[in-house]
Amino acid sequence: MAKNLLSINDLTKKDILDLIAFSNNFIDEDGNFRKEDLFPDKIVANVFCEPSTRTKMSFAVAAGNLGCNVLDFDVDTSSVQKGESIFETIDALNLMGVDLCVLRHPESVIRDLAEHLPKMVFINAGEGSISHPTQALLDMKTIIDHKSDLDGLKIVIVGDLDHSRVTSSFVEGVSNFDIDSLVFCGHPEMCQKYQNTDFGIYEPDIDKALKDADVIMTLRIQYERFEKDLNLDLDSYKSAYQLSSEKLGYAKGDAIIMHPGPVNYVEITESVYDSENSVIRQQIANGVAVRMAVLSRFLSS
Repeated sequence: MAKNLLSINDLTKKDILDLIAFSNNFIDEDGNFRKEDLFPDKIVANVFCEPSTRTKMSFAVAAGNLGCNVLDFDVDTSSVQKGESIFETIDALNLMGVDLCVLRHPESVIRDLAEHLPKMVFINAGEGSISHPTQALLDMKTIIDHKSDLDGLKIVIVGDLDHSRVTSSFVEGVSNFDIDSLVFCGHPEMCQKYQNTDFGIYEPDIDKALKDADVIMTLRIQYERFEKDLNLDLDSYKSAYQLSSEKLGYAKGDAIIMHPGPVNYVEITESVYDSENSVIRQQIANGVAVRMAVLSRFLSS
């Protein structure tokens, strides 16, 4: 396994399955997270240069459960506000003895940082619209939890795919498996990168896309883009692409519904979120277990 987790492509199929299996060890029979003082001598810095709740907090909980010392880096009160570059910031943390940096950044900087600071371990917690490897791992774990395997499944991804690092990493991850089909669905202006691919099918009609689906992954729609970039009406969009109970009827009866969060009920209705098919809350919990596994593996390497 590589020294850093910068992309899901850094992991082989065996690495992915091993990490998912390993993550199960951190959840007890009652569904609680195990607290094990495995790394009391390690310092983990959470450096998030973009907003985050689920990813940032689950990394903090995961590191705390493993006995690490956790530094919560606050961009708003840091020297970044004085013009310090991300390279200077992370180098300062490196000189202070930080062992592992969990980094979210709007630009592609993590690979250069990893090369520049070879003593520090880096975990990518979201890189622009390019990559989010631990999200892909927790998504794959959630699917395996419910379907026992990824092979043979029809997986449908609906939403703003062009701006989704979740989609990018998930596609990289599932390319290791023999899935039945991968269908991309959404407004054509939001799915331009996915209309002619060799790893999936683009279907703009959601009813057709959902037919016999095993897994439906919905993605957050950014309200701000409707006003700024897209000549789209929100109500018209919801009529065409919001996952409702009626539309869910086209999928298999035991289809699971996923969403990386936060859910704003543009992508799905509240009744679908609350349905037995929804595994969205489990995804959040799986994030802690997966990140405990990732931190353990990469702090040990």
